[in-house]
Amino acid sequence: MNIIESIWFLTVIALIAIVLIIDPKDSVPNSNLSPVSGFFSSPSSSKNFIYRFSAVLIILFYVLTILLSYN
Repeated sequence: MNIIESIWFLTVIALIAIVLIIDPKDSVPNSNLSPVSGFFSSPSSSKNFIYRFSAVLIILFYVLTILLSYN
C-alpha cells in the first residue's frame, strides 16, 4: 500500500466519523421554535470548525481519488 492510498483511507475514515458524530437535531438551538427560525440561526464556532474541516477532507478525498485513478 503506497502513501496516497494510506492517506486516502484515513481521509475516508475521518469523513465517516464526522458524519456519524454530527447530530442533525443539534443544529437547531431550540427545538420548540418553528422550523423556519432554525434556518436563520448561526452555528457555533466549534460547529463551524467541523463543517470547514469536513469540507477540506471532502476536497482532499476527491483529489486523492483522482490521483489514485491515474496510478
